[in-house]
Amino acid sequence: MDSRTELRVQFTDQELAGLTALAAGLRGVAEADLSEEDALVAAVEMALTRLIDDFEVPDPTTREQVQVARDDLRAHWIRGSAGI
Repeated sequence: MDSRTELRVQFTDQELAGLTALAAGLRGVAEADLSEEDALVAAVEMALTRLIDDFEVPDPTTREQVQVARDDLRAHWIRGSAGI
């Protein structure tokens, strides 16, 4: 069973334009119909990956939290090929 939490997020015009562009780019790369929600999930996955691969999170507990969250997101990926 898929569990989801509904969030209400407010974006500036510039943030929304960026998210829309990301979704359009992902649609082209993945050759699939991906939404802005898909793009946001892909952006979160990418941010978690960058924290793991490109930055050294100083606190070991936080570093583990980031790793577990990214791995769990990937293990339960429901948004098709939206990963970057």
